[in-house]
Amino acid sequence: MNLESDNPVGRVPDAQRHRRATLSFGSNGWRLGRKRGAWDSSLSTALAQLDTKHSLAIVGDAPNVDTRTMVAKFAQQAVGRGTTITRLPEEISTQLPEKLREAVRSPVQGNPGEFLWDERAVQQRRAALLPLISIAPTVSAVLVSKRPELVRSMVQRLSALNYPHLEIVVGMHGAAAPEDLQTVGNKRPLVVKEFHASEIFGDVVDSAFAMASGELLTKVDDDDFYGDDYLWDLVAAHKYSRATLVGKTTTIVYLEAIDTTVRRVFGSPESYTNRVAGGTMLISAEDLQELGGWPSLPRAIDSALIKNVTSAGGLIYQPHDIGYLYVRQQDASSHTWNTDISRFLVNANEQWVSLLRHPSLGTK
Repeated sequence: MNLESDNPVGRVPDAQRHRRATLSFGSNGWRLGRKRGAWDSSLSTALAQLDTKHSLAIVGDAPNVDTRTMVAKFAQQAVGRGTTITRLPEEISTQLPEKLREAVRSPVQGNPGEFLWDERAVQQRRAALLPLISIAPTVSAVLVSKRPELVRSMVQRLSALNYPHLEIVVGMHGAAAPEDLQTVGNKRPLVVKEFHASEIFGDVVDSAFAMASGELLTKVDDDDFYGDDYLWDLVAAHKYSRATLVGKTTTIVYLEAIDTTVRRVFGSPESYTNRVAGGTMLISAEDLQELGGWPSLPRAIDSALIKNVTSAGGLIYQPHDIGYLYVRQQDASSHTWNTDISRFLVNANEQWVSLLRHPSLGTK
């Protein structure tokens, strides 16, 4: 299995209906849909049939250790390419890497497109893909804020993310930095600088990014929520998509004005796109430098950077939306772009009273 071919780019179908597949096998060989093969033929030739399937059930009795190993490898490849395992014989699951084995054993509830299903599917995919990244690149998470009351908790949250090589950069725009950031940073490398309120927002962001030392740089917002494996999602997507810019979408949103969390349906997961959420953008330091850094604008710098990426012929990629929750505060003036909250209710297929509390979103 390798990340070049066994990745989910363009292989996670829409959720209009649940598309299922079954791999069955016995002493004479295996069968997947209309495709059959003897045990001496490679199962990998059937992988392409799963590229339009949400789920795979594996049933039957493998005749020996070699066939069990072959089926386990196929299952791992299928998961890495975006298909969720819903059923797997115990003798096969024992052949999987530990984290993937645990993820496959966890029950998958609901249907594709629903939060509970997608969250479990992502847990499997992470467990299949992350071991393929042999060397984790260094990452700098850059936070620019005018609200010191939010910075402390965000630095604390970032420091707890499940990523080995993380630097945190804080740029305070027209406000003093909290005094105990080094303490809440939990021994993570931390860079803090204060900027005058009169400086243009885009210039402040660009200067803050210039202080970062990571190979990959990501922009974070002071009031959103990020799950433990959020950075791994972006790093992996940057590697297997080969896009210039990667980021998540604002599909899971907490609307403070009505104390409701919604999950919207738009776009396709694991696909190239023309827009991602500003508080999730990840780009290499080299690519950002070649683009001339962040635009010198007072607002809408995310849109301007996206325009620069596409104008330069770069690609933009969005993985799945699990791991990020966008907060839309009641005071619209706290955002650098304003719109009525009704915009976030369009195409909402799930909603929860109050803030959705879930470990994968960093809210619990």
